Amino acid sequence: MKSLINLRVAQWLPFCSVFLLLISCQKEQTLEEGLKVTTLAGKSSNQATKYNTFKGPEVEVGNGYARTFITRSHTGVPQELGVIFTDEALSGLPATNTPYVLEFHHKATETTPFTHVALGWSANGHPLPGGAFITTHFDVRFFMMGLEDRLAIPAPPAPALYVLPPAGYMPANYFPDVPGARLGMHWTDKSFVAGVPVNHAMIFGSYNGKFTFVSPIVVRTELTQGTSLSLPYSQPQFFTKHGYYPTQYNIYEDRNKQHYVSLSNFVWR
Repeated sequence: MKSLINLRVAQWLPFCSVFLLLISCQKEQTLEEGLKVTTLAGKSSNQATKYNTFKGPEVEVGNGYARTFITRSHTGVPQELGVIFTDEALSGLPATNTPYVLEFHHKATETTPFTHVALGWSANGHPLPGGAFITTHFDVRFFMMGLEDRLAIPAPPAPALYVLPPAGYMPANYFPDVPGARLGMHWTDKSFVAGVPVNHAMIFGSYNGKFTFVSPIVVRTELTQGTSLSLPYSQPQFFTKHGYYPTQYNIYEDRNKQHYVSLSNFVWR
């Protein structure tokens, strides 16, 4: 009897081995397929946390060049928008005030209200309200109106320069200061103090009743010395168009000695 039982077990062992092998292979295949599904789902759900940077064309500035950039998520949400200066761009600059036009990559104009940058080199600096003074600097004006329309802005005392946006459409702590041709009315805050040096600040602009630009101003030495800062700035209460608007400006330098002036912390309005 014992030998008969052993014979039957021996007869069934090959079939059991095949059966167990099939089960094992099936489990392994299912696990692999499950990982693939999980990976694909992860790729789909993480598009908002993956980013690409798109750069505008290079423009000669000083001995180098400057260009715009935008970093945005795969779902189109902007993360940072700004201007990159090569290290050489900060030397060999003109002895007179000089304007530059920096165009955006179309990905920037698709997802933000900004159309171009009117970059201004102020060779000798100028006074500020309250008796303050800012030395040689860049005005990095992020414009929310078309280039052709901006270039058509007349010089003072054109009446449209003095038509201000309605209450609430400019930050409450800013007031109109100096108008200019091809730029419009400049707005400054009330924090400038005589005798206190100004190395960076946020300026706004308007024309014919509309908020038209956001402009960090940065002295040249802040860039050459590799200053790094990120500051929130005042916001209006109302916005004329829906879209993503920045709430912070930044100055910094990367490992390649490129210098950045940018806007970030975008909020849907």
